[in-house]
Parts: sequence; structure tokens; C-alpha cells
Amino acid sequence: MSEEMQRSDNHKSDESVGGEIAVHLWSRRPVCGPRTTAIDRFTELAATGVIDDFDIQTWPEEIPVSQRSEHGEVLATVDRYEQWATERGLSLRPPFETRTSSLLVGGSTEVLRLPMIAVAVYADDDLVGVYPCTDGTTTWSVTDCIDALTTEPAGLPHQSES
Repeated sequence: MSEEMQRSDNHKSDESVGGEIAVHLWSRRPVCGPRTTAIDRFTELAATGVIDDFDIQTWPEEIPVSQRSEHGEVLATVDRYEQWATERGLSLRPPFETRTSSLLVGGSTEVLRLPMIAVAVYADDDLVGVYPCTDGTTTWSVTDCIDALTTEPAGLPHQSES
């Protein structure tokens, strides 16, 4: 596996909520502090059967947009997440943001700055939520996602406002 992304998997559930629910959590390295709290909560949701699949991947603080061959998996993932948000009138910016970074040897490059933590929720393999996200007025966090998944019936925070 590339140095850019490291993955660990936690699986298993006896029942599903609203179809088979999978959560993919992305975190900057090192994974510590509030990020471990979110991981612990999602692990508990997986252990109790609220979600069916949970995996964790790490990503760097930022990546050069021009290096698609080296960072293609992360860039393609972010593209899918942004397309999902756009189709629903939502935005992932900030915390996903593209900016120009100065190089030490002169010149500059465009980089994608990645959030400290982000979560993608899938139902029956369809992307149904990416957090954090905003509609321009309300911003829904990873914690909002966790809280919504623990309510009965389980839902997603961006859907409860609609």
C-alpha cells in the first residue's frame, strides 16, 4: 500500500440500518486527539451493528494536484466526494481547499489541502453522505454524522434538514 494512504479495517455486523451501511473515515497523520474519539465511536457503531463496515485511511495534510500519478487514489476519491456534494447543492469547501503553494526553489504549485478528518457514508455501495459538508448556511460535521447514525431511525444530518 502506498505511503500516502494506510488502511485498517474493522468489520462485522449482524443487522443493517437502511441497507448495508459502510463508513470510510479519512484522517491526517498522526491519528490522535479528537480523531481517535471519532474512530472509537464508529468502532462502537460497527460492534453494535449500527453500521456494517468501517475502515480508516490516512492521508497527508496536502497533496500537489499536478501529481495525479503519485496521488491519484486520493484525488479521485475527493473528486467523487465533490461530485456527490455538487449534485445535492452542497459543498465540501472548506475544509477541502485548493490553494497555490510556493516552492523552495522558486515557482509555485497548486495543492489540495485535506481536512483533519472526513467521513464518507455508503448505503448498499452508493455514496450517501460526506462530512464535513455545508449547504452554505448549515455545516454538518463528522460528529453530526455519528450522532445522526445513533438516532432511531438512523439517518444522515444533511437529510434531516431537507
